[in-house]
Amino acid sequence: MLLQMKKYSGKLLSPLGKKISHVPANYITICSLVSCIVVCISLAFQILPLAIIFLFLIEFFDQLDGVVARIQGATKFGAFLDSTLDRYGDIFLYVGIMLGNYTEPWIVMLSLVGAFLTSYTRARVEALGISSLGGIGLLERTDRVPILMIGTIFQFWFNNALEWTVIILMIGGHFTAIQRIFYANRHLSKIRDKKIEKDPETLSPN
Repeated sequence: MLLQMKKYSGKLLSPLGKKISHVPANYITICSLVSCIVVCISLAFQILPLAIIFLFLIEFFDQLDGVVARIQGATKFGAFLDSTLDRYGDIFLYVGIMLGNYTEPWIVMLSLVGAFLTSYTRARVEALGISSLGGIGLLERTDRVPILMIGTIFQFWFNNALEWTVIILMIGGHFTAIQRIFYANRHLSKIRDKKIEKDPETLSPN
């Protein structure tokens, strides 16, 4: 995790999370998605100040819903909804960049694929028995949104700032996926070795 946003957000947002703990965390998750839609429209029409404001709100809501969920007691559906709406949010962000003609469509698509692979590798590996891949890899979503916000700010002074931002996200996303593949290889192999030690007959053909 490049920016380590979650490392600091818990302490910073905990007082606010306690004050609004009566608000369902899923509502905050939906607010993040709505912010993504606003950013999509803002980027498409090149309304950069509005895009920057709502990129900040995306990150704010992303961090806040986790804090509130921990206070209320996280649910499996809440985790599922959060992950699913995050993917929709990613699509809206990249579509906005594409419609705004900030870079070539193929760069946007490769960057989006990298973002999806980052999330897929985590979900798939955790489903196979590793408790959490959070923090493993160079760029997570909590890194991508602030980096995109910084790139949008620099777009005021440099016409190709968002293009280079998307390229950085593309490289970082695929690099993160590869990191997680190697991580999974090491740890899933250990799980298999432990099972073989307990039950050597698992190697026998059926």
